[in-house]
Amino acid sequence: MNVTAVIADDEPLILKGLGKLIPWEEHGIDIIGFANDGKELMDMIDERSPDIVISDISMPHLSGIDIIKEVKQRGLATKVVFISAYQEFSYARDAIAYGAVDYLVKPVKKSDLEAVIAKTISLIREEDEEDRRRNKLDLLERKNQGDEVGGWLDGLTRGTLSAQSEGYLYLSGKLQGPLLAIGIVQIDKAGNDGGRWPVQTRKLVEFAIANIVQESIDAHGLGYCFVRDGRHVFAVSFEEPGVPVLLADTIKANVGKYLKLNVSIGVGAPANGVASLERSFEQAERALGMTYFAGLNRVIAYREPEPRKDREKELFALQSEIIQALTKGSRDNAVSKLMTLLQVIETATVGNRQLAVTTCFSAILHIVQEVKKSDVPMSDLGFDIAHLQNKLGMYETYGAMSEGIRDMLQELSDRIGDYPDNKEQKLIERVLQYIGEHYAEDISLESAAAIAFMNPYYFSSFFKKQVGRNFKQYVTDLRMEQAISLLKHTDLMVYQIAEKVGYNNARHFSDMFKKQTGKLPQEYKNALKDS
Repeated sequence: MNVTAVIADDEPLILKGLGKLIPWEEHGIDIIGFANDGKELMDMIDERSPDIVISDISMPHLSGIDIIKEVKQRGLATKVVFISAYQEFSYARDAIAYGAVDYLVKPVKKSDLEAVIAKTISLIREEDEEDRRRNKLDLLERKNQGDEVGGWLDGLTRGTLSAQSEGYLYLSGKLQGPLLAIGIVQIDKAGNDGGRWPVQTRKLVEFAIANIVQESIDAHGLGYCFVRDGRHVFAVSFEEPGVPVLLADTIKANVGKYLKLNVSIGVGAPANGVASLERSFEQAERALGMTYFAGLNRVIAYREPEPRKDREKELFALQSEIIQALTKGSRDNAVSKLMTLLQVIETATVGNRQLAVTTCFSAILHIVQEVKKSDVPMSDLGFDIAHLQNKLGMYETYGAMSEGIRDMLQELSDRIGDYPDNKEQKLIERVLQYIGEHYAEDISLESAAAIAFMNPYYFSSFFKKQVGRNFKQYVTDLRMEQAISLLKHTDLMVYQIAEKVGYNNARHFSDMFKKQTGKLPQEYKNALKDS
C-alpha cells in the first residue's frame, strides 16, 4: 500500500510545481491533498491523516513551527518536511529541533526532493517495523504471563500450589472477589466433528476458544483461563452471584456463533477466597457430568445432590412386566414398560453415569436371559451380550442410551417367533444401510456388529456369508466408489475428497486409491480430463 502525502504552500505556482516535480506514484506516494495556508493544512491532517506533509515553513494563519508543534503535541505519526527560502535557514533549523524530518531550500531541486522523500519513507518503514516488533513482543509477553498464571491456577485447582508460593500470592492479590467460581468448558462430541480434526485444526480451535473465554471473562469481571485435558477451565472474580452462569452462557453463545461448535459448561458454586477454588473446580466437574442426564450444549450450575431412594423393588417389578409382555407378543406394552423402567433408573442414578450404565446393563441382561429361558420360539443370531456394557458406556447422554436400549428391545421382540432366513435378510439390509450412511466416519467392525446386536467375531463371518466380501473390503470398495464419483463430478482437492470418504490421512487415501484403481487420485482425474 502506498504512502500518503499532503503538499502545502501559499504560492499557487510553487504548489502546482511541487505536484509535478517528481513522479510521486513511482516513489510509492499518493498525493491526497493540496493546502494553501497553515489552517487548511492542519484541517487536512485532522481529516486525512497523511503519512507525510511537505510544507512551506512560512504560511498565513499557522506557521510551519505551529504545525510541527501541534503534530508533536497530539502524538501523530505524520512526518513533516519543510521548504524554506534561503533567508529562513535558521527558522528551518529550529523546525528540525521540533521534530521535522528535514528541510529543502527554495528553489527545490528534483534530486533533493527525491532524496528527502526516500529518507522519509525509509524512516516510516523503520518505525512500522519497530511497532510490529514491539507489538509482537508485547503479545508474547502477555501470552507468557497468561501461560504462567494459567499454570498457577491449574496447580491451585489441583491442590498442589503452596499458600506461600509466588503464584498463590499473585492469584490472591488479583482474584479478590468478594466471590470466586470455577467453570469448565467442554466441546460436545455429539453434534460436532471434533473426533476427525487434524492436530493443527484442533490446536487452532483450542486457541480460538481460549480467546473467546478470556474476552468473555474481561467483559464480565476479572479472571483467567487455562486448558486441562482438552477442556478450558476459567476462574472468575465477581460481586453478584449470577455472574458465573451469565459468563458461561456468553461463552457458549459466542463459541456457537463464531466457531459453529456446541459446548457444555459446568459451573461451581460461588465461594470466598482462592483457597476455595479447588472445591469449586470439583463442583464444576460434577455439574459438567450432569450433562449426561440433562443433555449436551447446556450450562449447568452445581447443586448439592439429593439423597437417592431405593427403587430396587420397583425396578424388579418392571423388568418382570417387560419379560411377560415380550413372551406374550405384546411389543407395544413391553416398550411402554421399558421407558418407565428407564425413567426410574435415571431417577435412582442421576449424577452417577457409571451407576446408570451398570444398572441398565443389569436390567437388559436379566430381560434377555429370562426371555431366552421361556418357551417362546426365537431365532438366535448371536445377540451380543458380551459387549453390551461397553456399548452402553459409549453413549454420550442418558437419553441417547435410552433410545439405544429401546432399539435393542425392539430387536429382541422381532426375534421372538421369527425364522432365521427372514431375520438374516433384514439384519444385513440394516447393516448395509448403516454402512452407507456412515462410511465417511471412523466406522469399524465393532460398530457395525453393534447394529446387528452381534459379537464382532460372529458378525464377521455372518457379513462375509451374506455379502460375499469381508467387512473391511466392502467399506473400502464403497469409499473408493464415492471417491471416483467426486473426482469425476467435483473440483474438490484430493485431501478434501479423502476427508469426505472417511480418510483423515490424504497419503493413506492415495495409497488405497492406487491399490484399488492402479492410479493415484490426481492421475485418475487428469486421465478423465484428457479423455
